[in-house]
Amino acid sequence: MKDWVFNNFWIKVISLVLAIITWFYVNGELEKNNRLASKFYGSELYKSYLDENSQEQPAPEKKTKNKGYVTENK
Repeated sequence: MKDWVFNNFWIKVISLVLAIITWFYVNGELEKNNRLASKFYGSELYKSYLDENSQEQPAPEKKTKNKGYVTENK
């Protein structure tokens, strides 16, 4: 058991430190992205975008009998 812990000890420590740094970086980027998105979706720019595009005609629905299953062409 002792050999399992202390074998390549410094490589394990460096790996742990890099993993923690990576976790904090990714978590910070996700938080920053959420903050930017919440600012955008509450802004007047987004509301004006919705107003401009709500006047457009909706896309026609596709009428297919296939509900996502693979069928063979005969």
